Amino acid sequence: MKTYHHIFFDLDRTLWDFERNSSETLLQILDEFGLHKCIKNPQQFIAKYNFYNDRLWDDYKAGKIKKPELRKERFRLLLHAFDIQDENLIGKISRFYLNTSPLKSALIDGAAETLEYLYHRYKLYIISNGFYDVQVTKMISSGISRYFNKTFTSDRIGYAKPRSGIFNYALSSVNARKDESIMVGDDPINDIHGAYHARIDQVYFNKDGKTADIQPTYEIRHLKELRELF
Repeated sequence: MKTYHHIFFDLDRTLWDFERNSSETLLQILDEFGLHKCIKNPQQFIAKYNFYNDRLWDDYKAGKIKKPELRKERFRLLLHAFDIQDENLIGKISRFYLNTSPLKSALIDGAAETLEYLYHRYKLYIISNGFYDVQVTKMISSGISRYFNKTFTSDRIGYAKPRSGIFNYALSSVNARKDESIMVGDDPINDIHGAYHARIDQVYFNKDGKTADIQPTYEIRHLKELRELF
């Protein structure tokens, strides 16, 4: 077993429970804006949001769209799918989501206990494709910000995972050697392939046991397994 000194974490779906927190916010939107009359199936509403959000994030990472466009367009597409065309309402809903979702505090099972353990033994950091202001709010709201020495996000650095630039920038910023660093994340492309091509060891957090065409340095199903690795 190699000796590591620096552990870099993805945030969404690795530590912060994106599905649960986002779903709670979307259900609040249905109530807050009285949308139940035209949206009969809340789960369909959530599923469509995830579809459009993921698609637009792919465009953002590819440099095809900018942050403001992503934030509003996902709700325009979502609400148009339910025959809601009111641009003023779409803007209000987009702002409500942006202001409310990051304040949610649900973490992936085992995240808090694992970070508490690792915090006393390693230097911890975040590398995220999310937006800096939003990601910091999520970390504060969920009570995990104190564990991390620094947070690196694609909008501030100019590179998004899986490009090596964001990993190299993060390592250089904290004077971390690659052979003493490791990346933990749930995305086989952004986190694992990205870290691999940056020549950093990886822990693939495969909580759903998905089959993926990757060979990470380590693979875990639960965050508590990190305590056994490190």
